[in-house]
Amino acid sequence: MALSRTLARKADLLNLTADAALWRQPCTGSAEWIDKALKSLDRLKSKPAPLPHPDEACSRWLSSAAAARLAQTENIHTLTQLANFINRHGQRWWTQIPRLGQTSATEIQAFFVDHAEVLDLHLDLTRKPPARPPVTVSSSDIAPIERFRPPEHLSGQSGSNRAPVSRCLLDANNDFEAILAWLSLYDAGTPTHRTYRKEIERFLLWAIFERGKAISSLTTPDCAEFRRFLEDPQPSERWVGPSGQRWSPQWKPFKGPLKPSSARQAEIILSACCDWLVGQRYLDSNPFSGLNKRGYGRRQGTDRLLPPPLWDHLIGFAERQTNNPAIPDNKRADHRRTLFILRFAYLTGLRLHELTKARIGDLERLAGYDGDQWWLNVVGKGKVHRQVPIAPQLIDEINAILRDRQLKPIGYAAPDTPIIGKLRKRLKDSPEDRHSAVLLSESALYQKLKGFFEEAADDISQADPVAAEKIRRASTHWLRHTHGSHAVFKGIPLEIVRDNLGHKNIATTSIYVHSDKDSRYKAILGMSGD
Repeated sequence: MALSRTLARKADLLNLTADAALWRQPCTGSAEWIDKALKSLDRLKSKPAPLPHPDEACSRWLSSAAAARLAQTENIHTLTQLANFINRHGQRWWTQIPRLGQTSATEIQAFFVDHAEVLDLHLDLTRKPPARPPVTVSSSDIAPIERFRPPEHLSGQSGSNRAPVSRCLLDANNDFEAILAWLSLYDAGTPTHRTYRKEIERFLLWAIFERGKAISSLTTPDCAEFRRFLEDPQPSERWVGPSGQRWSPQWKPFKGPLKPSSARQAEIILSACCDWLVGQRYLDSNPFSGLNKRGYGRRQGTDRLLPPPLWDHLIGFAERQTNNPAIPDNKRADHRRTLFILRFAYLTGLRLHELTKARIGDLERLAGYDGDQWWLNVVGKGKVHRQVPIAPQLIDEINAILRDRQLKPIGYAAPDTPIIGKLRKRLKDSPEDRHSAVLLSESALYQKLKGFFEEAADDISQADPVAAEKIRRASTHWLRHTHGSHAVFKGIPLEIVRDNLGHKNIATTSIYVHSDKDSRYKAILGMSGD
């Protein structure tokens, strides 16, 4: 609840401890609570908003998470220190603070703008970031793949697992060039490209520095050893360090041992790379194919979903926010957008980047057996096209959210209009400005839903702390898993769920089948007499 948090924050700044505690508690709706709330509102309204001082602590005015990151990473404690840091680094200053993010940075900048006269601290955001220092990398250095070059004798030009060079379909003379050819299949800068680059980068560096081999000379026993290495990258001084810029000499490939799910993902990605290299006749065989199958804990997606009761709570909470007369109209419009995002993501099962790329022009109206049908054209992983069915009710909701954004309905809105976009009163004139005015980035959408999940968790925390903790862990990808799980539970055939989600293999879709587990639970429950 944004309003409750704002009131609690103001009470904190005024040292009204009881009022702050009141607004941090869930609204009970009782006569006693309403009486206390009205009196608290009168108190807070009667007192002027506190004004910040340049030498005050950041923790007094910024979120506790942001203040902690500033203090821990750059020893920034006061507002003056923060303003000086921002002015030193200029544009994209927040990239110097690990895990701060653009959303938090925007809120911090807005705080300084709102209190510019009081603080007398001017932010210079026009300054470009300092040039990256030149870094010389020799073949013996651990470095990101774009700056690393393997030593000649480990280039893989004559690797023991190379297929006959005369049959190779790639314009690649060595392992490094072959790896770059594989990475070029994925758009640079996308989450997929970054993830694949990270895994092949670690594998390449490990092969050279720990095994003294080229990738094209690795065997199945080598891959088994790599599997063990991921559990504890040693020596740690070579491999492990805090998150850092890729151009920094302090960059390290790992932040620590990989979780089982991350290790499993790494192995899947690397095996897929080797399969591709075999198909391109660069490698003779895939060294990962000889590994024994290994369990890595729960299958991805089996616990990252919201069961129907929690999903109903989320929707109910979002609906209450949109209908709450105590919330200003502009905030209620924002809550309506959140409710729409939830339902659109849930009913389509789209990935995060697919949600942000969905445009009005991607909607297609086709004639069906029982009448008109709406479909959304989606370009997913690997640039594979698929069509996702859109229910008529969802079409109505899209038109409603377009009205909130002061846009024309489907059929009249510009084709490049994002289906999920920012709320704006008016759009600029040029197509480029119009696009940027409404575009919601992947990061912004992710943070938007994370904030909502936090509020929904607070709403249920006293009644059901376990459920609240699960909601607090939820993210945008949970909505995709929830879509798949609920669809299978309702009896929709796996083949249909697979096609809607864009899975290549139905085995991936089968993670949403929980019937065996449910049957086991009910059987044991029957034994207990319940």
